[in-house]
Amino acid sequence: MKLCLDSLTVTDTEPVDLIRGARSAGFDLVSLWVQPPSLFPKQLVTEAKAKACLAALAETGMRVGPLEVFVLSSADAIRSYRPAMELGARLGARTASAINLTTTDAGLLSELFVQFAALAGECGLGVTLEPLAGFATSTPAQARDIIRASGVDARIVLDAHHLVRTGVSVADVRALDPALIGYVQVCDGLASLPPEERAAESVCARLYPGEGVWPLVEYFRDAPMDIDWGIEAPSVRRAAAGQSAETQAREAMASVRRLIEQIAAARATRGGPV
Repeated sequence: MKLCLDSLTVTDTEPVDLIRGARSAGFDLVSLWVQPPSLFPKQLVTEAKAKACLAALAETGMRVGPLEVFVLSSADAIRSYRPAMELGARLGARTASAINLTTTDAGLLSELFVQFAALAGECGLGVTLEPLAGFATSTPAQARDIIRASGVDARIVLDAHHLVRTGVSVADVRALDPALIGYVQVCDGLASLPPEERAAESVCARLYPGEGVWPLVEYFRDAPMDIDWGIEAPSVRRAAAGQSAETQAREAMASVRRLIEQIAAARATRGGPV
């Protein structure tokens, strides 16, 4: 397992500081936001920042995991993603992450995903598909169906926030073919939240594992342990309190390690591999 500090976790932070903070905390990978618009302005990796990012990656030995984030909206949009993918590939990225916000036509969606995967492949990237709470593709089962219909060699991202806020059950997650799971993103949260507050929670106010009440061990007990796992837990309150990217990364890593230990213990108890 390689552990990734997802860029959204440290909110409005320059990518070079993300890379250095992640290395200091013991992460193996970082995700980079390369496709505008970014949710936080500073985090967007541009051509102007590429040289500094390459230097920081070389200096720290860090690697790039997923590239954020590409919307399956139209063929024109997908063609426009080439510069961002090529930039990410130069930085050594592994995968490009797709989301579907509004496309409901199954045939069109399948074709768009085929085009997306083809472009990513030309850039030397694998692809993942992430379900998002409140949007057109919101459950792992829907993502699975898109992958199957398209025939693309792709995997699903399991993000704790989107699982909980979509109402995906532990049984739903365990019913997935583990071979379809390509990336796990952990975070925590409150048991309930008004629907109108969930978008802000997703982008600004997630909790680190152990700070909330979500059944993270149950969700991820059977998830593959030989894939990359990341923490995506943006915490604007930490940044507002003056915490550096390094401090946030260290706290994030400590919480992830505790969670993985708990998951390993649960797997051992049921007699599975740890």
